[in-house]
Amino acid sequence: MRWTLFFTLTLWAMTCHAQVVGSWHGDLRVSPTYALPLVLHVSETAEGYRASLDSPDQNAEGIVVDEFVFQPDSLMVRWQSESIGARFQGTLQGDMIKGLFAQRGLFAPLTLVRGEYIKEDEMLPYHASEVAIPSDEVVLSGTLTEPLEGSATTAILLVAGSGPNDRDSKIGPHKPLYDIADYLTREGYAVLRYDKRGVGRSTGVFNASMLSDFEVDVEAALTYLHSQGKYQKVGVIGHSEGGLLAQMVAADSPSLVDFIVLLAAPGVNGIETIVFQNQVMMADLIEPEKEEAFGQITEELFGKIAYHSTSRASDSLLIAEYFDRVLPLVKEGRRQETERLVQSEEYQRNMIGAISSPFYKGFLRTDPSIYLPRITCPILALNGSKDMQVEAQRNLSQIKSLATSSPTVTVKELEGLNHLFIPANSGHPSEYLFLPPGFSTEALSTLLNWLHQQHL
Repeated sequence: MRWTLFFTLTLWAMTCHAQVVGSWHGDLRVSPTYALPLVLHVSETAEGYRASLDSPDQNAEGIVVDEFVFQPDSLMVRWQSESIGARFQGTLQGDMIKGLFAQRGLFAPLTLVRGEYIKEDEMLPYHASEVAIPSDEVVLSGTLTEPLEGSATTAILLVAGSGPNDRDSKIGPHKPLYDIADYLTREGYAVLRYDKRGVGRSTGVFNASMLSDFEVDVEAALTYLHSQGKYQKVGVIGHSEGGLLAQMVAADSPSLVDFIVLLAAPGVNGIETIVFQNQVMMADLIEPEKEEAFGQITEELFGKIAYHSTSRASDSLLIAEYFDRVLPLVKEGRRQETERLVQSEEYQRNMIGAISSPFYKGFLRTDPSIYLPRITCPILALNGSKDMQVEAQRNLSQIKSLATSSPTVTVKELEGLNHLFIPANSGHPSEYLFLPPGFSTEALSTLLNWLHQQHL
């Protein structure tokens, strides 16, 4: 999540080095009108790496790789047999491998994305249309799905969480907003989802956007749904930061919203949210008996950055002071490597850039207590018990207690689900990419039952 302090993510990444092990998939453009899906599987044995290739459209699986060379940021894959005679060379960029595929005179760019390959339904049992939504000075690109038979009387807008999310909110193999839209449309609802400004086919500059800009975009999308003139009720389902935006719009523009659903949404202020996330990320580095002190020091830092620091220079001084206080709390066996990392020039430059961004400081100052008491429509709030980014009990209880003007507030903690509403082992973000895709059926049925109870 974009909320989490940059240096904690870096420290966490330091403990689980970037790996190439797993499944990667992408589409190889072999002609102007056709892209061939390819899936690369990589495993690690005592003898080294092993890899194989699947070509789903050709019903070919387990094509053994003859040569596999992996370095920290690049790899080379070669099939030497005469029947294939192909080579792929690329660079590892986070959850993507970007490179060039060559085979018998074909030279084409190929981007592989981490995660299992999921074949889209060839014939969806509903209409899916591309829409363009003017919003301030940008145009949002989205997908509106509607039932084939009859007309939907309720329309639902899906709003993604923090970061440069597309309309499906893709995270590795997971597409939570696609899953929700598909499920609800099959149940008779019209559903709109969109690429965030500056992402996918939407115009604008994502990195220059503030939370207030994203609120304007939600209002524009709701206005678009109302302008269709065929929906009796229009509501918002927001995930994570999207749930915060749902609160803001429901409070500031109540005429646009008939109900809201908050999925893993914050009920506490931005500072408390960030402190919790940093405690989770640093759990393996901080001495157990010093965790409370770490939380207090971290809360002090973010309070100063949010309300008192006015320049990058002052942010830099605060960060230096923070490290001086935090490093003694780090486990002795991890302290030296941690100190080397935080003192590196590149690290400090990246961290100050993240901390000093207007968006980050703006989020730290957000407080649901400003919005929830003013919401006058029904509210459903769901969280997973293993959510390690937005703590379930604390946030659900705050939403319940603060939404005093809502006619009905339903909150529910779903056992065993993480922040993405996927059955999880630990719930830690580090395992997201290795979990089977698919939004929880329990969460979806809970959502649908609530909609029916509200006569929507």
